[in-house]
Amino acid sequence: MNLKTGIHFCIFLLVLPFGTFGQSAIEGDLIMLSELTLSKSPLIQRNALEIDQAEANLRTQRSTFDYQLSSGINASRNNLTPFNADPRQQFLTSNLKTNNLDFYVAMQKKLRTGMVADISTNYSRVYDNFPFNTYNEEVGPNVSDHATSTTLSLTQPLLRGNSVKVNTAFENAAKLDVESAYQNFELNGAFEVLQMGTTYWQYLGAFRSLEIFRENEDRVRNVLEITQELVKADKKPASDLVQIKADLAEQERQTTVALQNLYNARVNLGRAIGLNEAQSRSIGNPTNDFPAIVASRFNEEVDVESMMALARNRRSDIQAFQNTQDALALQLSATKNAVLPILDLAGFYTYGGAAVGGGVDRFFNTFGNRQGRNHIIGLSLTFSLPVNNNLALANLAKSKIALTDQNISYENLLRNIDLNVSIALNNLENSVSILEKAKETLEYYQEVFDNEQVRFQNGLTTLLNLILFQERLTFAQLEYLTAQQQFAVSIINLRYETGTLISMKAGKEIQSIERTAFYTIPSIH
Repeated sequence: MNLKTGIHFCIFLLVLPFGTFGQSAIEGDLIMLSELTLSKSPLIQRNALEIDQAEANLRTQRSTFDYQLSSGINASRNNLTPFNADPRQQFLTSNLKTNNLDFYVAMQKKLRTGMVADISTNYSRVYDNFPFNTYNEEVGPNVSDHATSTTLSLTQPLLRGNSVKVNTAFENAAKLDVESAYQNFELNGAFEVLQMGTTYWQYLGAFRSLEIFRENEDRVRNVLEITQELVKADKKPASDLVQIKADLAEQERQTTVALQNLYNARVNLGRAIGLNEAQSRSIGNPTNDFPAIVASRFNEEVDVESMMALARNRRSDIQAFQNTQDALALQLSATKNAVLPILDLAGFYTYGGAAVGGGVDRFFNTFGNRQGRNHIIGLSLTFSLPVNNNLALANLAKSKIALTDQNISYENLLRNIDLNVSIALNNLENSVSILEKAKETLEYYQEVFDNEQVRFQNGLTTLLNLILFQERLTFAQLEYLTAQQQFAVSIINLRYETGTLISMKAGKEIQSIERTAFYTIPSIH
């Protein structure tokens, strides 16, 4: 075994187990690999996190309208040594000792109309060792004074923050951002499937190339056997064998290169899917053939305007851009409103009372006692005007710039989609023509080589002619394989550009990918 043959054999043994093991580990089927891509791709996983981020931002915006519950308690004890001139000194046997307890519970809720509702309850209890109460009545030491009140207040903005649209602008914008995140998730899923599909066709091309080079080796060996027989019969000179052996060595070199290319294509396919090195090597041999022209539903009547219209209707990134535009328009309305001064009208009602004595029931007695009952009703009007108002004006300018920039980006997106659809359709049309011509060329060269082989056996042509036509046949096979690969890639490119490669279900889930997405052009109906 010579050195080249030894290298050839070692690489073959190295690559062969990967294909054999891969068939049991990861089947080389387009649909299975597509589904694996959607579950393993790091980009898709990161896009799923962007959805989570958008939903978290939506919760942040909704928090503006959350119920705000607050409460507090304060207890204190005062020990006062009165001055000798203090008239209370004569009624005390020791220092003036006072105990205070204050407690409150409050709840606030901002409504989407802008109104702010507050309700609160306050309770205070005071007792000391001074025998007289507030009204100079002798009640004895350590008798509690209780006071309780409940207040309801409603504040309605009249200028800044005075409408539902303004107050819900950021919340509704966040909802649109969530929709955009899902739509971008679909687009990125389609892009990953496109990348996987392209590398799969490259993998299939590398696999078929290896078969072609092996067939070429067999043809050269067959010629070598024929020549050896002709040399034995003195019909050909022995020097012809040297030329054929040199040609065979070259074919073995090309087969070794094809083996290496197959290994590279397999690992690159795993890279596109999101697999690691070991998993990539376990991918089995490709099980799907290249698409055929007739089965692809291609016809000359497919026009670019229809495909552009289909893309504008189906592309999820267009929908995402539209949602982002709407979100920025909502935010602009809010920043415009923020420039206005603050003018708030508030109304409040307070009910409370007082009671004297010990016991927990005194807390409730303060509401029921007729004496000490207190009703307060009031209105207030608050006006505030930032003189320069630089912050609000700056935010307004930023919102206008962001919306203008988004509009420019949106128009640019539509322009590029139209261009890309036109390119993709043109590539498809040209690939069909190239594929038909490549097939025709291959059939001719196959016939020519077969005829030349018969002529060589009959001594009617030279060895160099036979080698030349054999090389042309190999070249025609490789060109036909390349044309098949280009045709397959042009189909999924057109599918991607028109938004018909994959589609989303509700949530972060891709619908089952149809095999027709890789084999047929999109339907415009």
